[in-house]
Amino acid sequence: MSHKNLLIPALIAGSIATPLAAKPEIKDNPEIFSRLVTTAVANEIREKCSTIEARKWNATMYVLGILRYAKSQGFTQAEIEAYRDIKTEQDRLRAATYAYLDENGVDRSKPETHCPLGEKEIASGSPVGKLIKSLK
Repeated sequence: MSHKNLLIPALIAGSIATPLAAKPEIKDNPEIFSRLVTTAVANEIREKCSTIEARKWNATMYVLGILRYAKSQGFTQAEIEAYRDIKTEQDRLRAATYAYLDENGVDRSKPETHCPLGEKEIASGSPVGKLIKSLK
């Protein structure tokens, strides 16, 4: 048998023996988490500030975009739905949301402090600002 004839079976055997790279968990995808923080911050501002409301169309399209992105990364609908229900991930999202608010001068015990951040986000056209609108 020539060296050429040995090469093909060796390549096949090597590819069979090599395990496929494990798909990372959805919780480890920083883009998905970042987008979820954006929606959570916008929602927190909207809920606490009486002069700001959701841009419902934009918010719906943004959430659908997160779902499309997750699916493009190989996650199934079942994995996405299961991720939503993980208590530790809900806590992590809440902590990141509160950290963002704190870093931007919001006193969560004073609802009126959410409004200036919301107005700033809207004025700057940030991802958060695109999900909310001012009623002023």
